[in-house]
Amino acid sequence: MNQKNKNILKKNSNDWAIFSIINNTKINEKPVVGWKIVAGKKITVDVTFHIIRKFRNEIVVKAIGASENKRLGELAAGAENLNFYLPDDMVLFQAEVKQIELSGDLRVKIPDMIAQVDRRKNMRLFVESGMQTELSFKKQNHGHKAATHNFKKNCFDISSGGASFLISKLETKFFAIEDKIDEVSLKINEKEFKMDAEVVNILEVEPDARNGLHYKNYKICLNYMNLDTEAKRYIDKYVFDYIDFDEAI
Repeated sequence: MNQKNKNILKKNSNDWAIFSIINNTKINEKPVVGWKIVAGKKITVDVTFHIIRKFRNEIVVKAIGASENKRLGELAAGAENLNFYLPDDMVLFQAEVKQIELSGDLRVKIPDMIAQVDRRKNMRLFVESGMQTELSFKKQNHGHKAATHNFKKNCFDISSGGASFLISKLETKFFAIEDKIDEVSLKINEKEFKMDAEVVNILEVEPDARNGLHYKNYKICLNYMNLDTEAKRYIDKYVFDYIDFDEAI
């Protein structure tokens, strides 16, 4: 995993703001992801903020399910710190591990600093070899002679707000900015989501070491138009699993 964080992060050290976000996560039972880099790979565990003890400056973290409880213990064992991600608020922080309870619950210190992704944006992931993300749809061209083509393209980059893919010069006749594309299928691993999309940009992409292209391509940038909440959360989690946030925390 060599993804570098290109997303805009804002650091916040305000005690009240930090407690407010953490307390709101607990009260509203929002999802929380604990994580740590192990042997170069990001290992995650689904948890909740079970109890917040402000007077002790600590959070009691509870894993969701027996298998997650075991993983939480493995991640926390011998660790001085553990990382946390609050997907609904796009907040990351690192917390000092205080104690692992006999129940498997974990007590950590309330952090002194959090980092938040710019809320006007979605975390965007450049898709590398081995990541299974694919778009498929039908599209009519813009020529004088109408023709429809079935497209199946690997994503170039992806977020919960949109995705992009590359096309050849010959395929550019099928796309224009503000085009609406109905019934787009987005497949991530074995999960498939359906939505409509709009073409918001068309950019030239020159070959470089990162993209491995042999000649100039064109990047079609899509915005999703009606993606449901479950799909958005799944994509956000997928993007999070591959983005390197080490420098943020």
